Amino acid sequence: MSKLGKISVIKREYGNQGMKTMQSELSRNGMTRVPGTGVFKYPYKELDGKYRTGLDPDAAYIRRIQDPLEQELELERINSTLAKLKNAFGDIDLGPRAPFWNYSLAKSQSDLKHVQPVKLRDGDNFFDFEIPQQLIAWSWLRVHPTIASSYQAWERGDFPADTHFYVADEEIENALVFRKKKIVNKAISKFDSMTPAKKKKVARLLGLAVSDDSTEELVYNEVDNVLKKGEFSKGKYQGLSTIEVFTRFADMDESLLHIKDLVKQAITHSIYRLKPSGRVYEGEYEVAKDEDELIKFLIDEDHQDELLTLEGKLKAKKLTAI
Repeated sequence: MSKLGKISVIKREYGNQGMKTMQSELSRNGMTRVPGTGVFKYPYKELDGKYRTGLDPDAAYIRRIQDPLEQELELERINSTLAKLKNAFGDIDLGPRAPFWNYSLAKSQSDLKHVQPVKLRDGDNFFDFEIPQQLIAWSWLRVHPTIASSYQAWERGDFPADTHFYVADEEIENALVFRKKKIVNKAISKFDSMTPAKKKKVARLLGLAVSDDSTEELVYNEVDNVLKKGEFSKGKYQGLSTIEVFTRFADMDESLLHIKDLVKQAITHSIYRLKPSGRVYEGEYEVAKDEDELIKFLIDEDHQDELLTLEGKLKAKKLTAI
């Protein structure tokens, strides 16, 4: 059985409003447009003159993909598709500036030297990957700015409200979910192998409210929840990958991890105060221009007395808090 790509229409709900419209009546009958009609799509041309082909590994839209896994999967898809098209077409130029993408040059619908416009109809539009022309059409349609990359992306508001179609690519979505779960499970396994003391240090550095008295179960559950979120929604690491930040601390030198955690706790217990500028104060005295400078100072072997003093102050603070 041939592998198929699918682009589906976005169906909208219309409430029971008093005034009937053509769109509401079509929707009531399970349609979005008049039977037999459709929307023609043409390859999108970027401002720099390049066509967004879905076959260019150096395309600007790929650099804008923030998730490293999504970016990796997109590049894999492009390379495998290009290899398949090369077998079908030979040495035809499919680069983003190639004449192939100028649909106005096509002499007929059977012209294989130029791309053809595609008419998207109501419902599901299928593309057979065993037919090279349909594989090409699928490639540029799935990255077209007027077609949502998925239904979920349209629901999130990543695409304009008046977008009419979305890419229903279950295979790529399943592959992405699979890889993300593997990475999360690997991180959880790494966390499992840590000592209880290190688990608490890493948890605190991730911004979690963990103390020396926190149970191992609580620490595990808190870190597990963070790792499965995928991205920090607030705080110091807002917008960053939870896995990447966790891995940074998990693989950190033990001495550096200890000092980072020590400084973090010293701020939490008000031994140090952070000014809005980021400068670190102890009482009325500035001790460092920021946390990083303080950490570098404390990790220096020449300043071990200061490190021991800070450890003593933190221990005393915790005792008085009991």
